[in-house]
Amino acid sequence: MKRKIKIIFLIIGLVQYSCNNDDDIIIDKNPIIGDWLRADFTETIEYQIHFENNNFGKIINVVSANNGIISSANPFSWSINKGILNITLDDGTQYFTSVEFNNNGNLILADFSELEFIKF
Repeated sequence: MKRKIKIIFLIIGLVQYSCNNDDDIIIDKNPIIGDWLRADFTETIEYQIHFENNNFGKIINVVSANNGIISSANPFSWSINKGILNITLDDGTQYFTSVEFNNNGNLILADFSELEFIKF
C-alpha cells in the first residue's frame, strides 16, 4: 500500500513539474523586431529604424561631420494589421506601408522608404 501511495505522489509530482507555466513566457517571433539600417548608409550618414516588442520604436538619424556628430531619435508607436504596418509619430503623423522581406532578409517598407533596411 505504501508503495502505491509513493507511486501516486510521484506521478502527481511529475505532472505538476511537467505543467510549468509556459503561459508566462512571451516570445515575439515577429521578424520586424530589432534594429534596421537603411541601405544608403555611409561613414557619415545613418538612418536607422528600431522596432521593439511593445509596439514602441525609434527613428534615429546620425550625421557625422568634422565638427562632431549630430543625431536625433524620434519615438513612434507601431502596429501591423493584415500585413500593413502603421507607424505613428509623436506629432500624430502616420505612415501606412506593406511589410516585406527580400531574399537577403532585408526589410522593405515600400510606402515609407524607397530604400531597403538591413538588420544589424
